[in-house]
Amino acid sequence: MSRTIKLKIRARGVTDSPTVEDLLDQIRDYFEILNGVEEAVAVDGRRVVDWRVVKATTNTPIEIELAAFPKDFGVNIDHRADKITKYTALGLHALQTRGDRPDYFTDEVLTRAERLFGRVTNGLDQTVIDFGPDLPLLNLTPAHANRAIANARAAITPKARPYKELGSVEGHIQKIERDGFGRRILCIRERLTSETVKCLVSGEAERELEHHQFKDVWRFRRVRVYGTLYYKGLGLLKEVDAIRVSFMPLDNSGLPTVDDILDKDFTGGLTSEEYLARLRDGSL
Repeated sequence: MSRTIKLKIRARGVTDSPTVEDLLDQIRDYFEILNGVEEAVAVDGRRVVDWRVVKATTNTPIEIELAAFPKDFGVNIDHRADKITKYTALGLHALQTRGDRPDYFTDEVLTRAERLFGRVTNGLDQTVIDFGPDLPLLNLTPAHANRAIANARAAITPKARPYKELGSVEGHIQKIERDGFGRRILCIRERLTSETVKCLVSGEAERELEHHQFKDVWRFRRVRVYGTLYYKGLGLLKEVDAIRVSFMPLDNSGLPTVDDILDKDFTGGLTSEEYLARLRDGSL
């Protein structure tokens, strides 16, 4: 067991006990937010963390304690669990104040977050999520939740106009297929946002892909795709009309090494002190 998260839920009305439906839906949506962030964080989109309930109390308010366990026995998931918790905590906290899309918050995660916020304005009175001492506490009350709902909706449907530009995008191959119109499609997981981007392949890009093998797809090879980039809003890449694809090296081949850039006679035989002294007084 690694990192733990505490979730407190309080209802409104004569009794502060939540209904079974509100309690289970609130917990379920929070679990799905954690899972969605992990899928976005992971290069290959695979989840390796199981979130399990390790403690539950029926005091007021009801408190559930979650802990991260590895899906596969013996696998160290501490770093992954910390990363998931960090970006979930920062993302949910950010949605209380602004309508920008948080890092690793896909449309599905934002929809789950909107539901999480929404129940605090309809049935529940408070939801508190304690991610640990190093991360911001999320204390959702109706006043906070209303702003967070509006911000989550704004992040899903930004008001910016669609546009296009020439450029490139980098990511990991997810699949290669044909669409309903018979067009050749390369789907990649974009490196910065972890969103899946559809690339319509033609010309040189098509010929480049023909030279590669199935294992490049199965190993989620990293590629850079060049062409016309179509955005559905500011910074929100929708698809690419790809004219060229460049496969990144599997190792460090082609990159300069320390020996390539190190000049062992940089000071001309002088000590570093002598070199700097002469550099300062102009006698070098």
